[in-house]
Order: sequence, then structure tokens, then C-alpha cells
Amino acid sequence: MRALFERLRSALIWAFALPVFVAACLAVSLGSFVLSGPPLERLVKRACRLVLSCCGIRLELAGAANLVPGRAYLVMMNHVNFFDPFVFYAGFPGFARGVEEESHFRWPVYGPTIRRLGLIPISRKDTARAIESLKRAAAWIRSRPGFSFVVLPEGTRTRDGRLGPFKRGGFLLAMEAGLEILPFVQMGAERINRKGSRLIRPGRVRITIEPAIPTAGYTKESVGGLVERVRSVFLRRLENPQSE
Repeated sequence: MRALFERLRSALIWAFALPVFVAACLAVSLGSFVLSGPPLERLVKRACRLVLSCCGIRLELAGAANLVPGRAYLVMMNHVNFFDPFVFYAGFPGFARGVEEESHFRWPVYGPTIRRLGLIPISRKDTARAIESLKRAAAWIRSRPGFSFVVLPEGTRTRDGRLGPFKRGGFLLAMEAGLEILPFVQMGAERINRKGSRLIRPGRVRITIEPAIPTAGYTKESVGGLVERVRSVFLRRLENPQSE
């Protein structure tokens, strides 16, 4: 009976939230023609919050004091489900852009929207093209002071809620751009939706912004140490969600 209730509730959420999502994308796309800077970013954040609200997803943010207003970071967030972009842009206190799987740019409505916003397509299957995307990202970062850049270092969504291995690309990008890495750890999202399922369960996502980790002193040869240092921060927080 509970499973039936959850499926029916999820179907109702889809029926209500999908038109809202389409309208939000259109509003952001049209807004991008007349807005820029903080006004456009506020529109993006409001649109993401509206979509999450329609799905019954509540955000709780901790650790905002670890972010210095106006400073650019290479933000890293764990990859859980298809709500991750909305969770990030709704919850991140600053302004940011990032990379997105290149196939998403072919989706109706959503694809043109993220293209208008300047997100950078990246391939998970073609290493050479992925490297080119990261070079474009580095150039974008240099051209937009004050904007952070977000990377999901696992590269793919978790299937069981556990943290996956981190890819090195985002760390090399942070080193090249001279940015500190800001861990943006989300918890509870795996109970709302999981990879391979369209079932949506309303719930709360708790986000903790951990202290920034400097990249100075690391090289391509020693980047593995930086990867493990950042990943250990995620593991510690995910194992102890309420710790200070």
C-alpha cells in the first residue's frame, strides 16, 4: 500500500511540477535577453527554488560563513540525482556556472536554457573533448571575476547514496585557475530520488558548505593528494551529517 501511495504521489508531483519547470525555463531564457549580472542570477535562483518547492523539496543550508562574499571558488558538490542543478543554484549563496553533460544540451526547453546561461557541455565518454571543455571553463573563469565555477567530481550520479571516486579534471581546473576548492556537501537527496528511477519523494536536503581548501603548492604530479584531501571532507561530512 505504501509503495502504491508513493507512486501516485510521485505521478501527481510530475503532473504539477513539469509544467512549472517548463515555464521556469522559458522565463529564465527570455529573461536572459534583457537581464544580466545579479538580476539574472536572482531569477535563476528563484526559478530553481520554485521547481524544488513544487516537488516538495526543502533546503537547509549550514556553513555559509565559510564562503567569502564576492570571492570566486571552484565549488565541488556530490552527484546524487537529477535535482542536483536545482539544489545547487537554489542553495549556493553566491553566483556560479558550471559544466553539464553534453547530451543535456539536446533536451527540449532545458537544453536551450542552459546554453543561454553559458553552461559548458562536457563529455563523460570522450577524454579529449572533456579536456577541451575544461580549457574553455578555465578561460570562462578568467573572464568572469566574482563568479564561482561548479564541478561534480564523481562525474556520474550515485546509485546507492555512497560517494563515488573523484575524477581529476575539476582539480586540475582549480589549480590552473588558481581557485580554492569549496566543498558543497548535500545530504538526504538520495531519499528523494535515485539514479534510474523517476519516483520523487518529497523531503529535505541538508547542504553544508565546508571550509575552502587551497590548491597552491599542488602540481599535476601531486594532484592525487588534493583529490584525497577533498574527498575525505565529503566522506567525513556524509558520515556525520550533524557534526560541527
